[in-house]
Amino acid sequence: MKLALITRRYPPDIGGAEKVLSYLAPALAAEGADVTVLTADAPGRAEREEIDVPAGRLTVIRLATSRARFVGTWLYMRNLGHWLSEHAIDAAYVSMLKHDAYVTVEQGRRHGFPVVLRPEGAGATGDIAWQSWGRFGQTIARRCREADAIVSISQAITHELLAAGFDGERIQALPNGVPVPTTPWQPRPDWQSAPRARFVGRLAPEKGLDTLVDAWPSVRATHPRATLTLIGEGPERAAIEGRIERLGLAGTVELAGASANPRGQLLESDLFILPSREEGMSIALLEAMALGIPLVASAIPGNQQLVQDQVHGRLAPPDDPAALARAILDQWAGFDRAARMGQAARRRVAKEFSIAAVARKHLDLFQRLVDRSGKGRSG
Repeated sequence: MKLALITRRYPPDIGGAEKVLSYLAPALAAEGADVTVLTADAPGRAEREEIDVPAGRLTVIRLATSRARFVGTWLYMRNLGHWLSEHAIDAAYVSMLKHDAYVTVEQGRRHGFPVVLRPEGAGATGDIAWQSWGRFGQTIARRCREADAIVSISQAITHELLAAGFDGERIQALPNGVPVPTTPWQPRPDWQSAPRARFVGRLAPEKGLDTLVDAWPSVRATHPRATLTLIGEGPERAAIEGRIERLGLAGTVELAGASANPRGQLLESDLFILPSREEGMSIALLEAMALGIPLVASAIPGNQQLVQDQVHGRLAPPDDPAALARAILDQWAGFDRAARMGQAARRRVAKEFSIAAVARKHLDLFQRLVDRSGKGRSG
């Protein structure tokens, strides 16, 4: 099967949506698919890159664009449309219900291949919210409702799609997937002397990092040498730095910047924390679960879909620094129990959210759409 995976941003850009596709593309190729990733060009990257994958084929095509905001979007849409009109594919899979989706659905109708769209988030920062206020958002929304299928990674996204008028019969519940490392997290022998906590994600308002920083003085009252590292970049960096300074936490809370592979830092940590206000299905949380590291997450729908409190880790109410501090301290007070919950989380990811299993579910969906409609151009 010849597949086009379409995403405006792809590694070396770092973020949850980028990781989703960077994991899924080679996993689909490993199942025997011929996969082409279509994305925007990036400084220092070749226009075309062939990636070695056993059993299948993976090609990354970087389409010319521009740094100028509106000009860049127009160029990207034009070049995406040209590529789709000139190359035979069986199906297209698009990340985010934005400009890429508009172009791809149009080309699918014109050239006879099914199109599957994938919203990446819910809430105020999600795809449906963007369509309500974004430039040409309503026009793009009407076109998106013509897609052959919509993949929903969470119940919150499904509810928003239905409320926005998407056909419920076209919505397919498929989770995110991550690799399950062969080597799991192991407790550090001397963790109690100076416990380490880590957050991984964008430094953005929806991640609730103000709540986490506000909780840290209470954590340090019990563990005076505890350190917190925030791995990521984003628009809230300056505000977080100011908050750290005001609370006298300099030297104990570190902003480490973005990392293409934070796994090594998590393996050297004693707790993963995700205090988000909004999530679709967090890749960072799934990756932490796949490692088996003890975790604390906010009790929001996207996280509750993955973590059962007291079974896979601890959940704390969002926007409640005191409750978050108590959950962190509880994990460290009962560290053996926390480690067992981490092991249970790792088992759950291996069973339900491994990237290989998720890739097979996606291929089944693509094949059903091709078979049902008789569409697809590669045959």
